[in-house]
Amino acid sequence: MKVTRTELQTYFAEPLPEMAALADAFTFHAFEIDSIEGDLLDIKVLPNRAADCATPLGVARELAAILDLPMKGAAAPDYAGQPMVTVTVADINATLGASFSREEILDVFRRLAFRVEEDGTTLHVTAPLPRTDMVIPEDVAEEVGQILGYDRVPATELPPLAGAPDQARFRGIEKVKDALVAQGFVEISTQSFATKGDVELANPLDKTHPFLRTALDENLADALARAKLAAPLVLPPGQKPKLFEIGSVFPKSGEKLAVATSEPATIPEMQDAPEYEPARSELGAYRPFSNYPFITRDISMWLTDSDEARGVVFRIFAEHGTALLTQVQLVDQFTNKEGRQSLSFRLIFQAFDRTLTDDEVNGIMEKISATLAVAGYEVR
Repeated sequence: MKVTRTELQTYFAEPLPEMAALADAFTFHAFEIDSIEGDLLDIKVLPNRAADCATPLGVARELAAILDLPMKGAAAPDYAGQPMVTVTVADINATLGASFSREEILDVFRRLAFRVEEDGTTLHVTAPLPRTDMVIPEDVAEEVGQILGYDRVPATELPPLAGAPDQARFRGIEKVKDALVAQGFVEISTQSFATKGDVELANPLDKTHPFLRTALDENLADALARAKLAAPLVLPPGQKPKLFEIGSVFPKSGEKLAVATSEPATIPEMQDAPEYEPARSELGAYRPFSNYPFITRDISMWLTDSDEARGVVFRIFAEHGTALLTQVQLVDQFTNKEGRQSLSFRLIFQAFDRTLTDDEVNGIMEKISATLAVAGYEVR
């Protein structure tokens, strides 16, 4: 949801805080801020708030509650058909791990325009339209925590685990994973949502995937198609991606764990393995990567088979390939009857700030070919 400070100001008579303070107000009370560009806020609104915060007016209402500022020309709240949620102050504090007073909680309801009917220690709370997300006591408690600020909820250390955790099932799963990795497979983890299935979600996060998956195959096939597009960047020439997933599926018979691979593999039986010690891997240093597509070009040439000759070729690649040349791969080599050797290279070009064009890369390749010819190499 993108909205400017100027748009929000139209709903208030009092001046709003400056951008930094405005962003902090949303961040520490209600929503994440994805970005700030000048007067523009890009606010991350989760699906449960899509009904009431999908417009500048909805965001302004939330800001009014956070800052406790009156809105200009605010319409009377409409509670028609809205559910009533029954809570107590003790319930709210128990959910949040806080000690807010009754007065503070009632003040939150006032700021949110929630209707409250008191019955002794019990509060019957009704949210106005379009706040359709207030359905259970935990929803109401969450709203109190957001408006008063989670910085007021004291941090409490979790109690230690009682006894040793049962790792037998986990170790069994890791045994299967290690076996597949040893066969050259790479693990993926995809969402459990699907376009069709046996279990339909009442409130799906993605309306195009309103079911829980009954198998892993659809997601695996989609991941494999995308992996093939990126394979030249991460795999040696001629090597294809091999993927597997271990995850939950949800057929009519009930949730169960399933395994799927992108090609035939030897899969150990999925069973508890209390004595198995999972393999450990050392992570390498992080390397930044580009989100923009890459372009490949192949070039072949006759040359003398020597380290010196290859060194000259790689220097020419580096000099004229510019910073856009990210990888050079040797994809083929052979020697003909006359003893001349041919080497074929794949050059991979990619930018961090834009999508490259064919004309741009073709110009680079022309310079590389011309320099190789001057240096005495015959480009095939």
